[in-house]
Amino acid sequence: MAGEILPIRSDSPLYVGALRLRYEVFVVEQAVPADIEVDELDEGAQHFVVLDGDEVVATMRIVPYGDALKVGRVAVRKDLRGTGLGRRLLEEAIRVAAAQGARALVLNAQVAAAPFYRKLGFVEEGPLFDEAGIPHTRMVRRMI
Repeated sequence: MAGEILPIRSDSPLYVGALRLRYEVFVVEQAVPADIEVDELDEGAQHFVVLDGDEVVATMRIVPYGDALKVGRVAVRKDLRGTGLGRRLLEEAIRVAAAQGARALVLNAQVAAAPFYRKLGFVEEGPLFDEAGIPHTRMVRRMI
C-alpha cells in the first residue's frame, strides 16, 4: 500500500512520476489542456509525492502566495481515491504552512471537490470561476 509523503523538488527523479500522474488525472481524465498543466510555478514549487513501490500514486505542490501558501495540482491515482491519500496530502500542506509561518493556505478547488476541502477547514471565498473548462471556487484555510 502507499507509503509516506515525500517532499521533492522539480529536479528529483520522482518529479517525472508526479508529472505523469498529473497528466493522467488532469489532461486525460479531466481534459485540461496539456500546455497549461505544467506552468512557470512548477520549477520553484515544493512538491510532495506518495509512492506505492516506485510509482507515484498521489501528488501536490505548494507555492508562495503573498504571506500565504497556495496548494495546487492535487492528484490521486483513480483507483486509490477515497483511501485517504488526498486527506493525508492536505494535512501535510497544513503542517508545512504552520511550520513556515504562513498566514493561510489558499487553493482553487474544483467545485465537486469543495466538500472534501471543507472537512479540512477550508472555506469558500469569492465567486465561482472557470479554470480549464471546470467550475472552481477559491478556498482558504486561515492558519493564524
